[in-house]
Amino acid sequence: MARGAETKSIISKKILETFSGAFLYNDGKEIRIPMKENGEDIQIKVTLTAAKENVNCGDDNLLPGENNIEDTNVNINNENISTEPSQEELNNVNNLLKALGL
Repeated sequence: MARGAETKSIISKKILETFSGAFLYNDGKEIRIPMKENGEDIQIKVTLTAAKENVNCGDDNLLPGENNIEDTNVNINNENISTEPSQEELNNVNNLLKALGL
């Protein structure tokens, strides 16, 4: 199995559940999210790729010679991952939809 395949599957499922009408395309390599913008139908195309190297948040802003040695190893256990959105996530999506006029 390809690196990150299990994790990408979990994330894809969450995106498909979150956005009504979202679907897999191109043999499952893309997620398409249909939306309306200014009365026009658009599709946001999402592709997921596992990174070859893990980095830390903010590493792209480090000055040369600075080291960031935080341990960011994450152990994913599918049994403990909630597939239900939190109230905060639901509020964020609702606010986004309102901002987009949907």
